[in-house]
Amino acid sequence: MTVVAQLTQVSKSFRDGELRHSVLQAVDLTLHAGETIALTGPSGSGKSTLLNLIAGFEKPDQGQISLNQQPTHEWQDAHWSQFRRQSLGVVFQQFNLLTPLNVKNNIAFPLQLNGKTWSEWCDYLVEKLGLEAMLHRSVEALSGGQQQRVAIARALAHKPSLLLADEPTGNLDDVSGKQVMSLLCELAKESKTSILMVTHSEECAAFMQKRWHLSHGNVAIYG
Repeated sequence: MTVVAQLTQVSKSFRDGELRHSVLQAVDLTLHAGETIALTGPSGSGKSTLLNLIAGFEKPDQGQISLNQQPTHEWQDAHWSQFRRQSLGVVFQQFNLLTPLNVKNNIAFPLQLNGKTWSEWCDYLVEKLGLEAMLHRSVEALSGGQQQRVAIARALAHKPSLLLADEPTGNLDDVSGKQVMSLLCELAKESKTSILMVTHSEECAAFMQKRWHLSHGNVAIYG
């Protein structure tokens, strides 16, 4: 099975005044193509840091991260930008939509970065996510649930190999949250996209195939 992301003996710490706070300690993890994984753990345990390391927004103190079977330790900014543009989708708790743009242009944004145009897959995403009547509306005029659906469509428009989600239902009510999770999993499966999702919600975690639990710098693997 193809490996999408692999962490080998990855450690990360942060300085807090005179002290160093260890977040990850010699972590070994492997994410395969098509896998969906919930990343759980107490607040401050380093869940978002782990996502940031995989996305290249932070660098490990020690260890190796490989993405799409390529070691990243010698990657420069341009290579990281190319990976994020072509192979990575991200869904945030705060949606992070581009407010000057309407719904359709938000969804098309990652396509434009890759020199691609709107496709039948985009039409399908819009239909499945119930966004057909909203394409020309300002994203600021949408409800939280609708904005998160736009964020999912944007994250999957270019069919990335990996989607990172950080509390994607944190600002939604229970009903909207379950709907969003169901659609996210269904569409990721169809686009053959792996998911690594940070969540505090047991209900959201149950949508994923496996769970990684991060505590005291170490990761326990379930499922």
